[in-house]
Amino acid sequence: MDKYEALSYCGVYCGNCGNYKQNLNCLGCRNEPSMVDDCPTRTCAIERKLLHCGECDDFPCTVLNDFYNDGNPKRLAAFYNMREIIETGADKWLAGQSE
Repeated sequence: MDKYEALSYCGVYCGNCGNYKQNLNCLGCRNEPSMVDDCPTRTCAIERKLLHCGECDDFPCTVLNDFYNDGNPKRLAAFYNMREIIETGADKWLAGQSE
């Protein structure tokens, strides 16, 4: 298990998702490329060899701004997660999420 598998590239915390936690139909975007192959943030982060979008000099880019501000509260929460990840680091943030 990759220690970052519960961290999506955009800041969504997979550990809060029932489908991920119960391994019903999702192993997270790091392990399920066929389920999210149309995700522009995933593709971009992989191409740039980033752990997450917060490592990018262009954060938040227009693609992420559209994603975070589309009216879905979970996506807006991902923005705040990413801000915290940038400030505290992915390891510390993930440790706090799993508690």
